[in-house]
Amino acid sequence: MTEPFEFEEELPLVSVEEAVAEVRRWLDVERVDPEQVFAMADARMIYYKDLIPLLEAGGEESRLIRFAISRGRAIRQTRGAPGMLEITPRERPGGE
Repeated sequence: MTEPFEFEEELPLVSVEEAVAEVRRWLDVERVDPEQVFAMADARMIYYKDLIPLLEAGGEESRLIRFAISRGRAIRQTRGAPGMLEITPRERPGGE
C-alpha cells in the first residue's frame, strides 16, 4: 500500500466508487464536455473522458483525482453552494 499524502489526514478522500459516480454525474447530468481538460500538470493533460479509467486503475493519479473531488466538495460545503457555480444574470436598468 502507498503512503498517505499529507492532505489525506486533513481531508478524507472519497472512495473510488463515489468519485466514479461524481464523474458520471458531471458527464451525464451536467453535460460537461468529455474533451474538456480536468487538470494539467507539466506537459500532461487529463481530460474528463479519462477520469473513470484512471480512477478505476488506482495508483497516484487516482488518489490525486479523488483528492480534487473531495476538495471540491469541501469547498462547496463551506461556501454553501449546492453544486457547480450558478451564474445569475444581472438585472438591466428599467427592469428588463
